[in-house]
Amino acid sequence: MIIGRVVAAERLLKRWPLIVIGAVSLHLAFGVLGRGLWKPDEPREAAIAARMARPGGDLAVPHLGDAPFCEKPPLYYWMAAGSVRLFGPGPVGVRLPNVIYALAGALLVGFLARAAAGRVAALGAGLLMGTFYLAYRVEIWIATDALLMMSVAGALFGCYRGLTADRGWPKFGWYTVMHAFLAVGFLTKNAVAWMVPALALVVFVVWERRWRELVAWEILTPLAVQMAVIVPWVVAVAARPEGASFLRAFFFNNLVGRFTEVPGIGYTRSHPGSPGTYLLQLPILLLPWTLLMVSAAVAAWRRSRTGALGSAWRFAVAAIVPGLVVLSAAATARDIYAAVVMPGFALLGGLWVEEAVSARRRLDGTMTKATSVLLGAVAIFLPPALLLGVLHLGAPAPAAPVVTLLAGWVVGTCLAVRSWLAARGGRLGSALAGAVACWVVAWSCWAPLVFPLIDRAQDLGPVVRAAESIGAGHPLGLWQPDETIVAAMDFEAGLTPRRIAGVPQLRECLAASPDLRLVAEATRAKSKEAGLALLLGRLGFTVVRRIDLPPPGGRSYVILAPPASP
Repeated sequence: MIIGRVVAAERLLKRWPLIVIGAVSLHLAFGVLGRGLWKPDEPREAAIAARMARPGGDLAVPHLGDAPFCEKPPLYYWMAAGSVRLFGPGPVGVRLPNVIYALAGALLVGFLARAAAGRVAALGAGLLMGTFYLAYRVEIWIATDALLMMSVAGALFGCYRGLTADRGWPKFGWYTVMHAFLAVGFLTKNAVAWMVPALALVVFVVWERRWRELVAWEILTPLAVQMAVIVPWVVAVAARPEGASFLRAFFFNNLVGRFTEVPGIGYTRSHPGSPGTYLLQLPILLLPWTLLMVSAAVAAWRRSRTGALGSAWRFAVAAIVPGLVVLSAAATARDIYAAVVMPGFALLGGLWVEEAVSARRRLDGTMTKATSVLLGAVAIFLPPALLLGVLHLGAPAPAAPVVTLLAGWVVGTCLAVRSWLAARGGRLGSALAGAVACWVVAWSCWAPLVFPLIDRAQDLGPVVRAAESIGAGHPLGLWQPDETIVAAMDFEAGLTPRRIAGVPQLRECLAASPDLRLVAEATRAKSKEAGLALLLGRLGFTVVRRIDLPPPGGRSYVILAPPASP
């Protein structure tokens, strides 16, 4: 019987890519396919991609509405625009490429772990990469970070294989892979894509005193790959009449402005950061595997100094710690910015799984049992709590989502119990497999019930349709709008009303169009009362229509008419 189990386990391990693809696909399915656009980023990113997909769309410079949006290079928008042309302009059409990024990222980290330690490490690293809480958030989100995270995973894979390959063409080939993924990352989110792979390479080389690696022809020559990809786009932007200002926005404002205050940019005001922010967030971002990563960190402290696999552990540490230090030094902080270190954490976790399954220590067993308890709590208490919350808000609770929730409740609880029993019996491999299955089931079963509730609060469609109806007979303007409402207007109706920032500009618009109608936000929680009071009181505007989106977190908007308008 024992021999049979070993043979079955070996067969499964040979198919580890299929297991990773299946688990990650199930984990992401409803988050990608079953919801609308959620603020703050998704309406903006979707609108940019949809505009690029239109005939004659600007492929060099992304546009939000009719204005250039030079925060990020265009590769993510190219991919999303291609998907829109194939699958339609809805949220799913824009979001589908994220599935490719998620699966590719998990497989790339798995192949890295396979090269470093073996198939068990590959399976563990791939599953961790696809199921970290932060990775899930990034991968279902319409934003550049999903493609960025995949590019970092690919660059780390090429980097490690290049470091360990024989000199000559094998090393050159792997470093070419690294540079290709660095080029993808650069065209996705600027030079920030280089941070983790470059720091991992330099720190690893210094750690192992392999100085010649940094000046070897095998690593320098493939720089031409990056130049061949990046330079044509830079030249295309520079050729525009406003090319110099566009390039400054792409390469200075958006990069330097994340690390220090740049006058007129404002990143540090919207996402202020402090040195300890990411360390405080890590326990949440690494869920549900936080406790396992504690055990992995202890193993890294021990194994990175000695042992046959010391280089692999050192590389994993180099792919995490320097990047976190640089992120912590930035003046801005947002949890999704830490997505670039998730491949390093997944690799570290994969190395730990390989070691813990074959020669577990007391701490490994303790952390595995504690993780089983945590997942049991999620599986048992989360589904009923969410069902009660939905009913409390008076939201619809159709039969099919409720049945899915209850089925997931039962299955997730059973899997959590099996994981706990396996951990108690010292069978860490079975315990970890059960834990992953429990998380995927428990985390997914509630989405069909809860996501529609979030959708109805996030959907700006009623505001857009009201504005479109009134705008059919009157000029339309947006009063002090944020990117979300600008994007929703363009994405859902192709509307680009004039953006009005203050009273002088408003008076100019009224002089040119006395029958102007204004769309203004009236959400109390966002302190919009003062601006609205100015329009209603001092300027004499009247409310033509008010749209209040439902809870939780629904915004409020009003459409206003000027005094004495016909």
